[in-house]
Amino acid sequence: MRITKKALALLLFSTAFMCIVAVSAYVLWKNDVLDLPLPPDDVTVVAPVEQNELYPVPAEDGRWGYISGSGEMVISPVYQEARPFWGGAAWVKQDGLWGCIDTAGNMPVRAEYEDIAEYRDGSQTFVAACNTAAGVTANSALYNADGVKLFGLSGQLGEMSDGLMPFSRQKGEQQAWGYINAFGEIIIEPQYAEVGEVSGNYALVRDFNGSIQLLNIHARTGTALEGVDSLDAVGNRRVLMRREDKFGYLNVGGELVVDYIYDAAEPFRGGAALVAQQGLYGLLTADGVYALAPQFASGQYLGGGMYAMKLAEEPGWRIYNALGEPVLDEVVYEIGEWVGGCLVCQTESGTAFLNDAAEVVEIWAQEHQPGVFRLGQLYGIADDNGLVWFDEERSVIYACGRDRVLTDGVELRTMAENSDAAYMVYYPQVQTGEEAAGAAWRRLNNALAANALGDHQDEYRTRGELNYTVSGDFELVQAGAVITAVQRLVLDDSWDVAGSVEATVQTVCFDMIDGRQYALGELFDRNVNWRTDLLTAAQAAYTALCAGSAQPENPEVQEILSRRLSRNTEFALAGDSLVLYLALSDGSYLELPVLYDNIADLVDEDGELWQRMHLQ
Repeated sequence: MRITKKALALLLFSTAFMCIVAVSAYVLWKNDVLDLPLPPDDVTVVAPVEQNELYPVPAEDGRWGYISGSGEMVISPVYQEARPFWGGAAWVKQDGLWGCIDTAGNMPVRAEYEDIAEYRDGSQTFVAACNTAAGVTANSALYNADGVKLFGLSGQLGEMSDGLMPFSRQKGEQQAWGYINAFGEIIIEPQYAEVGEVSGNYALVRDFNGSIQLLNIHARTGTALEGVDSLDAVGNRRVLMRREDKFGYLNVGGELVVDYIYDAAEPFRGGAALVAQQGLYGLLTADGVYALAPQFASGQYLGGGMYAMKLAEEPGWRIYNALGEPVLDEVVYEIGEWVGGCLVCQTESGTAFLNDAAEVVEIWAQEHQPGVFRLGQLYGIADDNGLVWFDEERSVIYACGRDRVLTDGVELRTMAENSDAAYMVYYPQVQTGEEAAGAAWRRLNNALAANALGDHQDEYRTRGELNYTVSGDFELVQAGAVITAVQRLVLDDSWDVAGSVEATVQTVCFDMIDGRQYALGELFDRNVNWRTDLLTAAQAAYTALCAGSAQPENPEVQEILSRRLSRNTEFALAGDSLVLYLALSDGSYLELPVLYDNIADLVDEDGELWQRMHLQ
């Protein structure tokens, strides 16, 4: 058979091309490069969309809608819950189910999902939505930031990382897990009992025999490992390992690169890892060199390549990047959440916003109040009382519930306590003009400040002794012209074997017009001994509360409600019920509502307090 020059040229070209492909595949495999497939032709890849200028807000009735950047209500408040617009869509809850709306208020995805989770991977935002049936996930779907459905499946979806997310499929009586990308393409078939998050090209998985493997996703090969505590122990091409009571790190090739010398350790995140020796924490680089030598009482990874480290002999936290360089010059007293691409940190001078490049974006001055977050072009403050949006000029453009105007010349504002300690407690204070100032308001502010519960000190010990955290907040309960400030402080050392979570509750009930404070006894007729006469209704309310939650009655609560109530029982006056706060020996508080209808024969309906509670 004679081969023409043209055919010979084509044959040589084809042979060379196949060799190049084979060599490239081998190089990719040796270098563990994750080569994810391109999206199918029928899937539209949407470029990252900057957060739209619509912002979720609650109305006075508790329903949610959206305002523009100037504070105008654009989408009426008709939803049970509302999430921010990350692109052209936002997720809202109606009748207990989630769907999404566009910027015109139309609903491209009807409310049909029981649960949603927002995931951010690089510059992209995704929403995983799912429905469950009898505790088993029936179906899930992944949507992009514009509400476009990328794919759906029968099974569960896990958190996305490095372009992949775990997904499950029912196989007989077993639920098997694998990995899928954002275009719905299966990268690793579901075949494992459990899977961890992806880091680069690697993930830790557990098979149905209980064996843990380090999975090379591109090569689709696994290496058995013993001594892995968690399936999320891989990061920065290092695997956290445990040998007896010491920790070290392997590289992804299975070689020991950091010896087993640490008493405690965490996986590498953002280029560094937290390690501890003799009760002190430091920051380790991937090559085993300290970015920060062990000198801290504790530490935590914040995301964005940032770590918070608490000094053993000083209050507050110091924020460092993965190289051990300080991100903030100031001490941080409270670390908030990531909102709109910024981490919120409270310092003595104000609220600092840090981006995911470990840079300081802005610092709000303290006089503008604690707890500020950023979203798009606006700033917000949200808590149990409500939400306030500010514009770039620091002017309030929308407010509901929080920092309210009580009456002419009298405002309720949020203050911060303990800026010199390792925690923050928030409490209300009344601000008045000269014409409204008086002894009643001064006494009220003194009571609210005293109830800030700032007398607890956040002390932490090294050398194996327990640490604990302290946090505080307040809630406003209103009935007519009567407001009750319910102030809480929580001490948490529950991670220790002998630890617990202890709560303290103190209340102040006052008139929103003249600042007068009310005692619980003023609610009842003068012939009523409320400390005993209230017990029958309280016992019935507790029985109904337990029955409604399918929980057994606590003998300690039964004991409390069988004797006289304390004269100093903390209480709040709501619109339909008297709320009692009962302290329990385990450090918790029972919040017990007693309907006014059930104590109508005890209440003094002609009394000043009851009349003020029903003032329109």
